[in-house]
Amino acid sequence: MVNDRINQLITAALAAVNPSNAIQNHLRLDGENLVIGKRVINLTNKDIRCVAVGKGSVPMARSIHALLGDKISQGLVVTKYDHLGDVKFPANWEVIESAHPVPDERSIHAGDRVWQLLADCTEQTLVLACISGGASALVVAPRNWNALKELLSTSPTTEISQETQQLILAALLNKSIDLTTVNPDENISLSALQSIGTTLLGSGLSIEKINAVRSRIDRLKGGGLVDRVGVGKVIGLILSDVIGDPIGSIASGLTNHPDADNILVGNNRQACEAVAKMVSELGYDPQIVTTELDGEAQVRGVEIAREIITKSAKTVLIYGGETTVNLPENCMGRGGRNQELGLAAAIELAKHNIPAWVITLATDGTDGPTDAAGVKVNETTIDRSLGLGLDAQSALDRHDAYPFFQQLGDLHLIGATGTNVADISIAIRS
Repeated sequence: MVNDRINQLITAALAAVNPSNAIQNHLRLDGENLVIGKRVINLTNKDIRCVAVGKGSVPMARSIHALLGDKISQGLVVTKYDHLGDVKFPANWEVIESAHPVPDERSIHAGDRVWQLLADCTEQTLVLACISGGASALVVAPRNWNALKELLSTSPTTEISQETQQLILAALLNKSIDLTTVNPDENISLSALQSIGTTLLGSGLSIEKINAVRSRIDRLKGGGLVDRVGVGKVIGLILSDVIGDPIGSIASGLTNHPDADNILVGNNRQACEAVAKMVSELGYDPQIVTTELDGEAQVRGVEIAREIITKSAKTVLIYGGETTVNLPENCMGRGGRNQELGLAAAIELAKHNIPAWVITLATDGTDGPTDAAGVKVNETTIDRSLGLGLDAQSALDRHDAYPFFQQLGDLHLIGATGTNVADISIAIRS
């Protein structure tokens, strides 16, 4: 399968989970009634506010504005740096760009603005909350230090284990933060949040466990956004980037509350099914192996390579989900889970010299803290790298896949996609 067909598969996956389409497929206006699936909400005298947060927030908010226009009294969009482009919103909408995957000062500002926007909700207030992946770091409203002390002092649970508690303590120690000396009534500092985030993200913990921590130490997360709205009504429109689509984990559960109506508008399975459909149209035999791929990226890369070489020609295996990378302290390598999975797969494919491809894709267009969405590799990748004097195993050991693939020209540099439904890996038996 040549490069243009690989690009067709990527395009099909992303088109299937386009946030604008996701909103349009689930909402319509019928006179003064907003129809959302089987729900019908009369908008007469409603104070409609839109809060759109995450990497897919801009196209989601644009669709809401296109549908409701002047019916919206206030709108707030929070997205990642360089995800806004040249999109313009009306004067009653505010747009904030902030940091991901570790929050910055703009993330705190975004949290303050969401908090303020929802301060005076009444029974006539309808909040349309457009939620997509990345919101956990992009919008931050820290609780006070007491919340963190409580998290660390309570008995470990499945969600927040003793290992997680120890990682948090190590992160605080790294910033010389002594919980016995902080003012318990002051908010947790940005420095502490950044250190905790960096440590947990590099530990190999699942996003569910990381977001369980975020939910406990943030006023908006864990359903806090809905509590802030109070007597008003919240409709959560959720574009899922978490395996299994648990509302409590997506964006750290901003709308995870019994008083909210949460509607899943897009997820990883939709993207995988779109790839399978395109694969079939191209004359190949598609198999969706799983939409719950997780675990260590290097391990999964080897497994996928070993699996595809056992298949007959023109077989395509599709994997959705999100792997992790366990980074050593002070790691200087550049890359992301998709690049690492691809590099491990390339090394394994080279051992067998059977014609096959492995393509990896972060659907948001940015794999880890890089500008690449993923990579494409086949059984010749390692031979090509040797010709350039590159050491694949050394790059993998150093978690330094980005410069390796950059020199080969095998990175997917597609830019911010405006969506986020976790990752897809595609294995093709040529």
